Amino acid sequence: MKHTKREWMPLYSFLDRKRVTGHLADMAARGWMLDRLGTWSWHYRRAEPKHLRFTITFFAGAGRFSPAPAAGLDTFQDYCAQAGWHRAASSDQVQVFYSEDPDAVPIDTDPAAELENIRRSIGKPMVHSYIALLLIILLYMAMNFRSLLTDTVNTLSNPASLLSFAGELPLLVLAVASLTLYGRWLRKAKAAAEANLPLPDLRSARGLSILCLVWAGLLMVGALASLGDSTGMVLLTIGMLLFFALTWFLANTARKAMQGLRFPRWANLLVTVGIIAAMMIGEFAGLLAFLLRTPSAVWLEDRPPVETYTAHGMTWSVYADPIPLRVEDLIDIDYDGWSTEADVEWSPLATHGEYRQDARLGDKGLPELRYEIVTVKIPFLYGLCKRDFIQWVERDNDQLPVEYWEEYRTVAPAPWGAEEVLQRYSSGEPVNQFLLCWPDRMAEVNLPWDWDLTADQMAVIGEKLLNA
Repeated sequence: MKHTKREWMPLYSFLDRKRVTGHLADMAARGWMLDRLGTWSWHYRRAEPKHLRFTITFFAGAGRFSPAPAAGLDTFQDYCAQAGWHRAASSDQVQVFYSEDPDAVPIDTDPAAELENIRRSIGKPMVHSYIALLLIILLYMAMNFRSLLTDTVNTLSNPASLLSFAGELPLLVLAVASLTLYGRWLRKAKAAAEANLPLPDLRSARGLSILCLVWAGLLMVGALASLGDSTGMVLLTIGMLLFFALTWFLANTARKAMQGLRFPRWANLLVTVGIIAAMMIGEFAGLLAFLLRTPSAVWLEDRPPVETYTAHGMTWSVYADPIPLRVEDLIDIDYDGWSTEADVEWSPLATHGEYRQDARLGDKGLPELRYEIVTVKIPFLYGLCKRDFIQWVERDNDQLPVEYWEEYRTVAPAPWGAEEVLQRYSSGEPVNQFLLCWPDRMAEVNLPWDWDLTADQMAVIGEKLLNA
């Protein structure tokens, strides 16, 4: 027979006191007595089934980083015991008591004093925590929105960027909802205290909490699925999650130890933050050193090279990725040492492929090919993606005289088989870089500077890139 029981993620607000105490009384009647309140779970021990009364009160001096036991807490618990209330468990400011006496006098009898105690003990810390979380979320959202405007194509096609947006949304809802609900409760509680009536409960937002947990789980699955083609990245992500868990464990263990040693609150907080910062810096330095010692970070690649060769005292990789447009499609050339690379990212909003075809280093006089293809899946995003390509070309014009500007100019689209074609001009001279536009697709092509394109070559390029 089990003598202990753990209740994972109870998701109760301690201001939802009637519901919490009712739940604890039900557990006691079934033979499970609350023994410990943890961050992620409540711990029970088997006991004789009894009908007990539970109550929740708060002790402002027992903060998360304050010395433990807090000054005056023992005296307070002795006072409660004399009134028939015995400590069951506690977690920082939260104190849970039980009584076998159905007529025991409540611990909190003055609504005004009770409200002030709640505000000092958990109200202000909770508000400060949620405001800090809200500010961090808004900062990250601003950074992501800036990335969307300045690096639109990569942001829309990168699953990690979209997962970041998706991860911020439930946290934003949770922070705003929690602050709003507490603000409404506080107004009602003030009115009750002024009328000398019992304070109302703040109902637990269990549904919202469960939604956030499920959403976080789906995001984690999505993140790992987006890395599915790269075993190294999957292992790296899992390793980082384990490292974060280790960091939290070490920091929390140190915090509790300093509480027992009665470190001042400011010293405990400073040391705890220092441990986290040191662990993060150590992780970054260790990962950087590992990557620098691992040639080309091969273990992170989602596809291995087909071979390697040495040139200028360095080792170079050769790839054989399938690409939609090759040099051989445009000119007659007898060469079999090509390296072709395709880097394609996909998301529900856009697909972005970067392609290149290179000769081996040292094989001079051979052309190289670079191009990108973007498929936009939601029409209103098309203009943002097109603007991204144009702005990238024009990014430094504000620092140059007009005669040296880089810009895209419209040229005849007919030979390309596209609806619109833009050609890059540098200092007023045309360059072999083109932006081809179709209704839901665009492609930017960089061709050798000395090529004099024919209409047939333009048609081949347009056909290959449209049907890629």
